[in-house]
Amino acid sequence: MIYIFHGDDQNKSRNAFNVILDQKKDCDILRLDPKEANPNTVNNFINSQSLFSTPRIIAISNFFSISKPILDKIIKSIKSNSNFDVYIWQDKTLTTTQLKTFSQVKTETFPLDKIIFKCLNNLIPKNINRFITLYHQVLEKEPFELFLFWVKFNLRKQLTSYSKFNQDTLKNTYLQIIELDYQIKSGQLAIPKEMALERIFIGLMK
Repeated sequence: MIYIFHGDDQNKSRNAFNVILDQKKDCDILRLDPKEANPNTVNNFINSQSLFSTPRIIAISNFFSISKPILDKIIKSIKSNSNFDVYIWQDKTLTTTQLKTFSQVKTETFPLDKIIFKCLNNLIPKNINRFITLYHQVLEKEPFELFLFWVKFNLRKQLTSYSKFNQDTLKNTYLQIIELDYQIKSGQLAIPKEMALERIFIGLMK
């Protein structure tokens, strides 16, 4: 059986994926990601004989981000042998075509909370008060890192398409957020990350 965990709420989908695998303590699990995915590794695992007949599981993170030539070979190997389960986690919502890759699939979808989209839709010039109110609501409900990911995604999209902001201002804001992300991860940030991001927003929308 193929089990797929996907959706734009990466934290919830990833947690669900890890929780179910943590429960498989009596199984032999092959864990892979796009960098480690190799058809030979998969084939060797599939065709190997377990010393104690332990159930086998393949767990692949970001399965559909694997390069197509390698992905096609892995899919073929999985379809050729149904004596094991496959657990797939993807960091976004999969398309209908992707979900039809395998005939027997159980899926769990984790959509993003609407408050995040509502907040991002209010990221427009001269809209500081409304945006900041929504921003605080997001922080009460969702992890900061998840929102930061979608902020970066939103700004990248605006940089390559239409935006109500001046392009130079938008680019500068995007670079500030990239730097903020680095400072957070490297422990160099001197003030709360929520406050630092709020200041960047205010600078953008003033």
